[in-house]
Amino acid sequence: MLITALATPFKEGKIDSRSYEKLISRQKNSVDGLLAVGTTAEALLLDDCEKKLLITLAKGVAPQLPLWVGVENADTKKATKDAVTAEKLGANGILLAPPAFVKCTPKGYLLHVKQVAEAVDIPVMLYNAPSRCGYVLDRRIVEKLSESGRYMLKDAGGNLQFTEALSAKMTVLCGNDGLLSEMLARGAKGSVSVVSNVAPELTRKIIRGASEEDSALFGLLAKLTMLEVNPVAVKYMLYKKGIFDAYDVRLPLTKACGATRKQIDAIDWEKIQ
Repeated sequence: MLITALATPFKEGKIDSRSYEKLISRQKNSVDGLLAVGTTAEALLLDDCEKKLLITLAKGVAPQLPLWVGVENADTKKATKDAVTAEKLGANGILLAPPAFVKCTPKGYLLHVKQVAEAVDIPVMLYNAPSRCGYVLDRRIVEKLSESGRYMLKDAGGNLQFTEALSAKMTVLCGNDGLLSEMLARGAKGSVSVVSNVAPELTRKIIRGASEEDSALFGLLAKLTMLEVNPVAVKYMLYKKGIFDAYDVRLPLTKACGATRKQIDAIDWEKIQ
């Protein structure tokens, strides 16, 4: 399973709908789903109207693809409201980030997830994102949630033992492109990928089994996406690929620096599929 964590194009401070539609159109024949309004989309820097716009555009351009929508609010009531809104706008599932900064207790996380999930009738993908949220999900709590059969997990924690243990209980997707092959070997069933923004076909090959040459290229692209805080580098990559008209980000992020641009400029982007 391959889901692209869509980046959000900006131009002169506003969402560039044309570039966004172009990005989504390139995904249609290579991926199994899309993720809008996630971390790569700079979700916390978008207002409610902008989030609705991105969801609506994604559903309009690729109605045949399942659309997952990120829910990242640390306030349980607000997260629940965001999930309900996403479902009403046509989301096929939500990616529920753990409350950042709050660093809730294991029981608090369990209650947070249950309250949000009970408010909607669509699947919920849990998100282990310690580098973003400040803590690793409690394995026992995730295993308890897995018993219902309703939840999936996007794992960006980097602990392969954690991945392997939970893969035996539920569907786990890789949340770290640099560890994709290793996580697939430990039981992951696919990826929620940043690299697939610029190389959806290549990313699909990695999941299904790729040559050493393709694996090396994917590994290089994965490293490039992490040269700076995501999505700074991948937005410049999308610009170089001709998909985005600009590589703007919103403060407190800043545009790709000279060193990042130099490394990305060295790639022959016409050969990347």
